[in-house]
Amino acid sequence: IFAIKREIEHNTPFKCCVIYGSLPPNVRAEQARRFNEPDSEYKILVASDAIGMGLNLSIKRIIFNTMFKHNGDRIIQLDHSAVKQIAGRAGRRNSPYPHGEVTCRDPDDMAHLKKCMGTEIRPLRKAGVIPTPSHIAVFNQHLQEYDSSGKEIDLHTTLRKFSDMATLKGDFFLCREQSMEIVSRWLKDVKNMSTAEKFALCMSPVNESCTRSKNVLMKYIETYTSGKVPGLHYSMQPKTAKTFDHLADLCSIHHQLELFLWLQNKLPSNAVEVMRAEALKERTIQMINSGLFKAEKLTLSYDYISKDVRIKKEWASERRGEEDEI
Repeated sequence: IFAIKREIEHNTPFKCCVIYGSLPPNVRAEQARRFNEPDSEYKILVASDAIGMGLNLSIKRIIFNTMFKHNGDRIIQLDHSAVKQIAGRAGRRNSPYPHGEVTCRDPDDMAHLKKCMGTEIRPLRKAGVIPTPSHIAVFNQHLQEYDSSGKEIDLHTTLRKFSDMATLKGDFFLCREQSMEIVSRWLKDVKNMSTAEKFALCMSPVNESCTRSKNVLMKYIETYTSGKVPGLHYSMQPKTAKTFDHLADLCSIHHQLELFLWLQNKLPSNAVEVMRAEALKERTIQMINSGLFKAEKLTLSYDYISKDVRIKKEWASERRGEEDEI
């Protein structure tokens, strides 16, 4: 994103705003505000697929840099639903651009783009539901009553059996099962906490793939259940961004502070620490905004075109492998 932004700003008279998933919501909203402002010098928005969710944007034209992404497990080609979700940001009713346009940077992607735009999106057939803490507490109680071993049944086992035994009527399915399973495993050895309380913590905004995020959650719970007052770790002190890695760290710190405040709301302990966390969160947002504003001064070495070529080759190789297995 920043490589594209820098190339545009170096070779054209236009300034660029940026939006991507790990940016705090307040920062994304500020970038959107600058881009939407008619008299602003920011005429171009460089964004990830986060552009397709939750922002009101006045866009005339969408240009796809690539039609591929990594979904956390492997490289995939954007399907027609994802393409239309993003392309649909251009040409919004009641905006300065009622008629939108969409195209690709790479001409080789045009065939897939046209195919996606010409495909009708099927209506959603099912909706996801999540059990409440009281549901899980009652279910756990019944499991204990009918378990002959007399041992305490942990939350992870309870959730697994609930998933296996649950019968959903109509067009519904259980969702968030994987994330709840991961967090419930973390909480397996936590003492002095009820099953319902542990389940409520499975709903926390923790990033399961981030070690720092996990540490914030587990340290808070460990301190709270031992009767002590959970506090902010010194690593949550924001520092001025001098590199793009520093900017990423600021986004991570913001997430950690939001998680800490969520935990303080669920398991209250210290109003002073809440005030400190709120103040640090605001300072972090200011530093992220400042880092984005001075992004052209940050060290950057990245070739987004070469990456797109590499991703396409990897995707094509995976497809060939799947076809050979069939």
